Amino acid sequence: MDGNMGITFKPIYLEQNTGHGNSMRVSMQGCRNDLVAIMDADNISTDIRFEKQARVFRKSRMVDVVGGQITEFVGESDNITGKRCVPETDNDIKRYLKKRCPMNHMTVMFRRSAVEKAGGYLDWYCNEDYYLWIRMAMAGSTFVNIPDTLCNVRVGSAMAGRRGGWKYFISEAGIQKFMLQNKLISFPRYLYNLAVRFGGEVVAPNNIRSILFRLTRCRYKERKEKVSNFGVSRNMDVKGEKEYPPFSVAMCVYGKDNAEWFDEALASVTIHQTVMPDEVVLVVDGPIPQSIQAVIDKYSKIFGKGLNLIYFKENQGFGNALKAAVENSHNEIIARMDSDDIAVPDRFRQQLEKFIED
Repeated sequence: MDGNMGITFKPIYLEQNTGHGNSMRVSMQGCRNDLVAIMDADNISTDIRFEKQARVFRKSRMVDVVGGQITEFVGESDNITGKRCVPETDNDIKRYLKKRCPMNHMTVMFRRSAVEKAGGYLDWYCNEDYYLWIRMAMAGSTFVNIPDTLCNVRVGSAMAGRRGGWKYFISEAGIQKFMLQNKLISFPRYLYNLAVRFGGEVVAPNNIRSILFRLTRCRYKERKEKVSNFGVSRNMDVKGEKEYPPFSVAMCVYGKDNAEWFDEALASVTIHQTVMPDEVVLVVDGPIPQSIQAVIDKYSKIFGKGLNLIYFKENQGFGNALKAAVENSHNEIIARMDSDDIAVPDRFRQQLEKFIED
């Protein structure tokens, strides 16, 4: 059925309940686009969720899965009780995957081709999504979680009950065994993961499990988020679907820079921004240690050609490096960024507003 907004609503009826994994697989088969967004039947998406995710896919053809953060509410949607924070970069997501599910399933948008390459959704009691992310990681997929809240998720007292018991533990134990067999985790990590899950899912009663469940959530910071007219938690800095002119970020890095600070600087001008640049022009001013190269490799994998790299064989100094960064930028508007600083999330939006003022 085509509505006034040009959206096709395509119901698919299954005669019997065949499980969440099979339902997701059938739903995927009914999709005609490669980019597919997941949505649960009892949650609320933020009003510009898809625009944020589509922006990441536009920036990099290397990215296969884009998720985000969630808030959780009980009763009314503005009664937010917590927030589940997940890692943002591909490397961090794949490290976290060895301990817990690294994606908030109800927030994800992915390339259907990448999901199908990994075998698609398969039934695994209460863990179809975790099982899928593991197989996609094994198949070489690239993951990103943006720092913004993308869904407001309905939770309640029954949540603790669903996340416990022998059946749930056996499912979780099977996931851990699968990772062990495929050498994603070591045997000590396998034993540790089982012990933690056994204590929380089998030994602990529901009331204690509820407390443990809350401890896994990061603190919800009301001062940074607000509730829209639709009762959906969203970032205050985001300004609807407004289009901004393309711009580049000019950066330089050299051998004596701190790799950890450099990583934070790159994240602050890319995945943490409310308006992302079209490219980052990075001049590598002379030889660099492996720690800095590892950071460059990480962001190259995430953003592909969006990270424009220029290597100098010898250190030529900050002035020459910056000159090369500006000369190799493809846009008229260029933002400067040092390799050891952190840009505030709304920096570029505020600056671009000045360029487009009448």
